[in-house]
Amino acid sequence: MDVKPILLPISPFDSREGRSIYFDFTGYKQTIRNNLIIEEEDTNRVVYDFEFITFEKVHHIPPSILQNGKTYLAKIRVAFEDDEYSMFSNSVKFRTFSKPVLDIITIDGEGYVYNKDITFIATYEQSNGEPVKDYMFSLYDENEDLIRRYPIREPLNKGEFNELVVGLEKGRAYFIECKIETRNGFKYSHKERFIPMYVTPSVNGVMSAENVEDEGFIRISAHLKKITGTQVRASEGDLDEYDGTVNDNDDYDSDNYEYIDNEWVVIPENKNIIFRNLLMSKASDFVAKVWFRNIPNNTKFMEISPEMDKGIPISFWKHKDRILAKKTYGKTEAVYTSNEIAMNDNIDFMLFVRVIEHRIDLSIKTVD
Repeated sequence: MDVKPILLPISPFDSREGRSIYFDFTGYKQTIRNNLIIEEEDTNRVVYDFEFITFEKVHHIPPSILQNGKTYLAKIRVAFEDDEYSMFSNSVKFRTFSKPVLDIITIDGEGYVYNKDITFIATYEQSNGEPVKDYMFSLYDENEDLIRRYPIREPLNKGEFNELVVGLEKGRAYFIECKIETRNGFKYSHKERFIPMYVTPSVNGVMSAENVEDEGFIRISAHLKKITGTQVRASEGDLDEYDGTVNDNDDYDSDNYEYIDNEWVVIPENKNIIFRNLLMSKASDFVAKVWFRNIPNNTKFMEISPEMDKGIPISFWKHKDRILAKKTYGKTEAVYTSNEIAMNDNIDFMLFVRVIEHRIDLSIKTVD
């Protein structure tokens, strides 16, 4: 029979998953099966020759028949009820690749991001070394309805792609998707759900302008006093002026703390310095840096705790050569230790705290 099938283009695929191959046939006879032959392009060795019984114009290549990272040539013919065969179709070249590993690393392990404007970063690995031609990010709502499709971009880094997404709403669920296409036409996408959890800090500070005459510009400096949280007063102070409001915190002449060199806060005797409502987005993962001076050894000097009567507080103890963090639940006590540094009662030191789930990392450095 002179009419031959037309094998349609075959896009690259992962051979471990198999692929359905489609073709067209316009002859008047009814086809009852088809015969697909696949050869390696570089050796012409036949690696697949199988007849698939079906009335449809499709042939299903089983998983793991071919090898990833190779180029193949495919052709197909059809058989009729009288056992006659058509001529073989045109040959179609295609390639197989291992499925890449595409990961959006900006989202943490619990599905959170921590700002309303986020640069999403996706990393790419592919075992056959197939380079990416272009990529595209898309943002969806919690029902996976499209909000915005971002421009198609060429990667600046071989295995890393990024896109700036702005105006995310706190506490609202989204999906972010990254789609890639490789130089040989392999297409792949990865989608992840996330929730923005961030704080909008109220900043108290002073801005000062300085005229730099020699260089012809004005330098503007911002000096922040406090980022978030409500500072609890050390003790009652003197009223400056009563304004008749229910909240009279603003009527006192100062915050009633003493300072050294406008840097160090003096802790009043028998009265801790406390900040409430720090607006942490989660009760666990966080980092903190705190500087200390004149802390006696063998004393508890700081405590970080969730909302009152909820969760387990972390207490911090200073010893002569290390800092200990303690968490107590019932009769069970977990103790975490810092690096070892000789510390007398008068030493200045910086404490770095990193809490990740149930692990606490501590590091101390002396301050010159």
